[in-house]
Amino acid sequence: MAITADADFAGGSLPRKKRNAGRSRPVLAVIEDKDTRRRFASLLTSHGYDVQVTNATMALRLLTIRRFDLLLLEGRTPPMEWLKFCRQVRSVSDIALVLIADRHDDTLVVEGLNAGADASVLRVGEEDATLARLHSILRRTRSGTGGIEDARVLVFDGWRIDPQRRTLHNRDGQSTSLTAGEFDILLALARNSGRVLSRRELLEATRFGLAGPSERSVDVHVRRLRQKIEPVPDDPIYVKTVRLGGYMLTHTVEIQ
Repeated sequence: MAITADADFAGGSLPRKKRNAGRSRPVLAVIEDKDTRRRFASLLTSHGYDVQVTNATMALRLLTIRRFDLLLLEGRTPPMEWLKFCRQVRSVSDIALVLIADRHDDTLVVEGLNAGADASVLRVGEEDATLARLHSILRRTRSGTGGIEDARVLVFDGWRIDPQRRTLHNRDGQSTSLTAGEFDILLALARNSGRVLSRRELLEATRFGLAGPSERSVDVHVRRLRQKIEPVPDDPIYVKTVRLGGYMLTHTVEIQ
């Protein structure tokens, strides 16, 4: 495992660690605060991850030419620049994007989720808890790791969900880009069609269940999902809200 820093990243001079043999998980980090950068880089590299520290401009370039399993982004006010960065990331990649924030339920985090982030972790906290949250995101990042049942394709009203490839296609065969969080929630709803899933159940069904466990974040993911699959997002016909319950996929799902 190793920490690397791009030459053009101011303040990116971090101690290098010798790379161990074996597979590692590549992580991209855009973190300006020195103490925060050292904390997360040290925590992840000490547990076998490769961390590349860079700036926003270089991160966007790297995402188009290399594979990373996770992107860590430090979110601080004023938020306009990093909210713009979240949207730019989503234009080129569906990577798991995690905000480093001061509070999980901060309005800033919700704005980040609306801009394309998937989850958040606390800037300061117990290292074991932080690592567990990040690991819960990383453990399902690579597709095709589930069993036979998990890999079966699901179809509803012409929409085709492929859990192994983590893709969604409409009835015309066109691909619809979903963030990792949106895909996980749609998949959970499809596997439980006709059944109400609470916000807590949806959190537990996704890779982000332990990462910033805010039920409010589920509402953000569902709202974004509706904008992509519903003919009229404000009057959904697929993903229905159940008062005092949660959400339900109303259409019959066929398993192929």
